[in-house]
Amino acid sequence: MLRHRIMTGVAVCVVVFGILFFFPAWLHLVLLGVVFAIAQMEWNDMARAAGLRYAIWTTSVLGAAFLLVTAAESPVAASRFGHLSWFPAGLSPLRMDASAFLLALAPAALLALGVLRRRTERAMETFAVSYAGFWYVPVLLSFIVRLAFEFPVLPDGHTNYTGRILLLLFIVLVKTSDIGAYTAGRIWGRRKLIPEVSPAKTVEGLFGAYAMSMFSGLVFWAVLHWGFGDGRLGQLRFPFVHAVALPLLLTTTGVFGDLAESLVKRSVGVKDSSTRFPGMGGILDILDSLLFSAPFMYAYVVWFVH
Repeated sequence: MLRHRIMTGVAVCVVVFGILFFFPAWLHLVLLGVVFAIAQMEWNDMARAAGLRYAIWTTSVLGAAFLLVTAAESPVAASRFGHLSWFPAGLSPLRMDASAFLLALAPAALLALGVLRRRTERAMETFAVSYAGFWYVPVLLSFIVRLAFEFPVLPDGHTNYTGRILLLLFIVLVKTSDIGAYTAGRIWGRRKLIPEVSPAKTVEGLFGAYAMSMFSGLVFWAVLHWGFGDGRLGQLRFPFVHAVALPLLLTTTGVFGDLAESLVKRSVGVKDSSTRFPGMGGILDILDSLLFSAPFMYAYVVWFVH
């Protein structure tokens, strides 16, 4: 199992790195669309495994629209298509972002669907499970879209790699935290962290997660300062304090994301969200820590990284 886990992890890393730095932005959106579709199917399968009803078609349409609109409202899209007359202008009075409208529309649409079905039996259950799926997959995933598309193209029309480098840093810090937790837990794990939710998680694994993510953050900082000279993440400064604060923040949120998915899986009686990725489970098992951490990474960049 460990060999399959390593092979799958390496393959995923190669694909993600290649798409980040060698392919255009629209292909990033295609990849995220594929990830969204698979995650939707896995959430649906988990819900049905527990005998729950999930409005997969409604949540899929709303979720896909939400991700597309989030990308369309981004600085990257504005810098590419802002000259078109139909493209939305900047923020102005009496204007609502389409993404905000869809976010508010989703629960209303799910309740309206229940009305049109004319069945009151388990209607609240269907609404709750469906809205949870909409929030867990496309809403959290949209912050990865925001992070990748936050920085417009350069004035000469060339690609701005700032968002891509930030996304790489985000993935490295969160997933090396996962690796540290897994390794330290297997070698030294004795005391259970929250056994009622995840029997395999240990206190020693938690310390390993912090240590590995902190090490990765410091290596990233050292490479930027000594390997490239200017110590910048594209257009942004990356001082030492970020190399310490970000690993602490993202490890904490990543661990909660991992535990949150474990809570969902245990509640529906499954071990993994699927078996699509040998040694790792499903796409939700890979994304759990990333999804929970994405809003915090985006907020940190917006508020503290300049």
